[in-house]
Amino acid sequence: MGAFSFEVTLARITGPEFIEFLWEKINTAPCQVAILAMILHVANYNLTARFEYNTRGFTKVIGKNAIYFYAVYLILSALIRDHFIHLAVAPDAGSLVFFPATVATVLGAVCFVSGALLNLWTLKSLGIKGMYNGDSFGFLFDAPVEDGPYQYFSDPQYVGTTLSLVGTGIYYQSVIGYVLAIDMYIIFWISVMFFE
Repeated sequence: MGAFSFEVTLARITGPEFIEFLWEKINTAPCQVAILAMILHVANYNLTARFEYNTRGFTKVIGKNAIYFYAVYLILSALIRDHFIHLAVAPDAGSLVFFPATVATVLGAVCFVSGALLNLWTLKSLGIKGMYNGDSFGFLFDAPVEDGPYQYFSDPQYVGTTLSLVGTGIYYQSVIGYVLAIDMYIIFWISVMFFE
C-alpha cells in the first residue's frame, strides 16, 4: 500500500483504517472545493430560476430570447463545477483500486458516456426551454413529459450527471471520485425534494 492508495479487501474496506483513509481524502482542499462547486452550481440554478420566475428580471434585460442565454450560462456553470471535480479526482488516481486498469478504463468510459447520452436524450425530450428551467421563463408544457428517458427516471438529467461522475471515479479509480459521485446524488436529491 502506497502513501496515497488503499489496497481493497472486504475486511479492510469495513475497518477503521479505511474510515481514517476516507476522512483524510475528504478533508483535502481539492475535494472540499469540488463539493462546494457542486453545491454552488445547484444553488445557482435554483436561485436564478426563482429570481426569473418572481421578477422576470432576465427577460426584462435580455428580451424574449433570455432562456437561450440562460441555458448557456447554466452550461458554463456546470463546466466550472466539472473543472473543480477534475482537479480533485485526477491527482487522486489509483487511490482506491477495485478493478484491473483495463476494466476500469472501459467501465469508467461506458458509465461516463452513458450518463452523457442520457443527458442528451433528456435534452431531445425536453428541448432547451424545457431542460433549462423554461417554466421560470414562462414556457410551460401542456402536460408532464412521460416519453423518452422519463419512461424510466423521474429526473434523468440528474441520473445522467451522477452516472458520468461515477464513470469518472471508476476510470481514475479515485476514492475522491466515488465520494463526489455520492455527494452529487445527495445534492441533487436534496434539490429535488426541497427546492425545485
